[in-house]
Amino acid sequence: MRRLLAPTALLLAFAMAVALRLHGFSISAWHPLIDGSAPAELLAGEPQGIRVDDFLVQLPLILAQRAHAPPFPLRNGLIGAGQSALVPIGTPVWHPFALFRPTLWGFFLGADVGLAWMWWSSVLGLFAVWWGVFQVVTRGATGVAAAGAALVVASPFFQFWSFNAAPHAASAGAVFLATAGLLSARSRAAIVACGLALAASGLWFALALYPPYQVMLAYLDLALVAGFWWDRRSELPFHSHRGIRLLAFAAAAIFVLGGVGLFAHETADALARMQYSQYPGLRMSAGGHRSLAELLGANLGVGLWVRDWARLGNICEAASFWVAAPVLLTIAVWRRVRDRTPFDAFCIPVALYWIGALTYSVHGMPAKLASMTLFGFVPGRRAVIGLLLADAILVVRLLARAPHAGPRERGRALAISAAWAVGIGAAAAALRPVLPDARLLVLAGFVVTNGFLAWLMLASRRRALAALALACVCFATTAWFNPLVAGGADWLLGNPLSRKIVEIDRATEGGSTWCVFAQGSAGVANLFRVLGVRSVTGVLPVPQPELWARIDPEARWEAVYNRYAHVWFEAASTPEPRFRLFAQDGFIVEIDPTSEALRQLGVTHALLKGGDPRSFASESGFVYLGSVGQNHLFRVPPPADALPR
Repeated sequence: MRRLLAPTALLLAFAMAVALRLHGFSISAWHPLIDGSAPAELLAGEPQGIRVDDFLVQLPLILAQRAHAPPFPLRNGLIGAGQSALVPIGTPVWHPFALFRPTLWGFFLGADVGLAWMWWSSVLGLFAVWWGVFQVVTRGATGVAAAGAALVVASPFFQFWSFNAAPHAASAGAVFLATAGLLSARSRAAIVACGLALAASGLWFALALYPPYQVMLAYLDLALVAGFWWDRRSELPFHSHRGIRLLAFAAAAIFVLGGVGLFAHETADALARMQYSQYPGLRMSAGGHRSLAELLGANLGVGLWVRDWARLGNICEAASFWVAAPVLLTIAVWRRVRDRTPFDAFCIPVALYWIGALTYSVHGMPAKLASMTLFGFVPGRRAVIGLLLADAILVVRLLARAPHAGPRERGRALAISAAWAVGIGAAAAALRPVLPDARLLVLAGFVVTNGFLAWLMLASRRRALAALALACVCFATTAWFNPLVAGGADWLLGNPLSRKIVEIDRATEGGSTWCVFAQGSAGVANLFRVLGVRSVTGVLPVPQPELWARIDPEARWEAVYNRYAHVWFEAASTPEPRFRLFAQDGFIVEIDPTSEALRQLGVTHALLKGGDPRSFASESGFVYLGSVGQNHLFRVPPPADALPR
């Protein structure tokens, strides 16, 4: 009965949070884009504008599935010339594939329910799965396992990316749990159950489509299974029910491969376009994108006090994890050399993985080897997900299995803790020149904190308390980032600008097609798809050459638009449209509003972001329909009705 308390508590917490429509997405960042109104849905914190991947990209694409007629299609016709709803960003669809994307289930019940469901299934699901993994890793050290799961959830990598990698990590953990269960099961019923779990979790992992994470996590699962097998090889019931066990493994593999094959068939066109796109298709990596000091930035709490990220990019790209495994590995090696204490066999493959991932992230590898091992799909910064989880695995395993600290151990602990503090201090010195906000006292405080936590892990008799202290310190540096929000989707659908756009679209019997003109950022271009209204601007995740061929029949600008991209228009007087790249994931179309080219794209209405609507109407010949904040709406008349320049 006691075993059910924790799962029951997690389920109740999940149900309550979803019932209250609570989540941590920065959806309130839409308010300044639309009308500047105060976000009533914002309960605490503030929306993070850097999270455009969430509030401007993923969430509008997901909500577009609900708004589509019919809803939840495999191909959404509201986005440019049409967009796959399965790749590269997973959205809810009426298809069996939806069963293997559990974080999206809530959107079938409602928009705000879906936001809460997606957030808490990611957060609590990550915690629950990795608590289970750590229970296996520590052989039932519940306290240390729970603290390790909390450390994973509190890590800057997951917090500052707003848990967008949580489904990948949770599904990888579930694959390991199912594999370990299948290796350990002693009855036919248990073998069948674990085989079914392996099939389901395997396809869940395969459909969490993002190769940089999947490559790192697949190798981590191999290391975990190798460590588990070697650690328990004398206990595992290899000789009982061998036939049905092998059949379960084979059936699970066939199921996953069949599901992947069906998925590839359904998305063949989109996958082919992405494979040969300028971004991300032709992007290959050989690693080496991060220094050791940058990886240790989380130990210095950089996310808590840095405002100017300088050459580190932004808080998301710089997100790392609180490194702790080297402290425990050092004392384990010390025991092996001085006391002839056997090194923990379970840790060997995980430690080798950790060293390999660290080497790849910091130094890289030859391009040919990167291609052969699939690491070419993993930019060095994306290797952090594997480093983080491997570090946490080593920490919980070594803490749970460490001997009690006697006088000799305490002396070693003091020496290693002091050395660790010196190492963190060296990282602080290396980071100061590139982080203008760095303050000596703040850095000194974190250096001392690292030394104390190292001593606590090495010398404390209460290892669960040491792991919990590590998780709490990490949480204190990250908990501020994501806001607490109640709903927000209803406002996005019902604000004055949205109502006006829907009213105009209904007047055309759903036949309007929109574009956005702007000088500067035009994130509002993604609003139309949320409302069930077609637009040719906004984020186009899959390249759409057939759309741009209407105005670029000779494909002169294909190298610009053959990519995942944020897209908007700028008014120009050039006789032919021009495409201008402003980032690897964004381009602007310079186009004459009076030209036939605009009509060839099927545009019937336009939104001007900023500027003088009367002047724009006069110059373009567009019919002014009204404004909401800095968003001005127009009807685009046929060429014969347009005014000449």
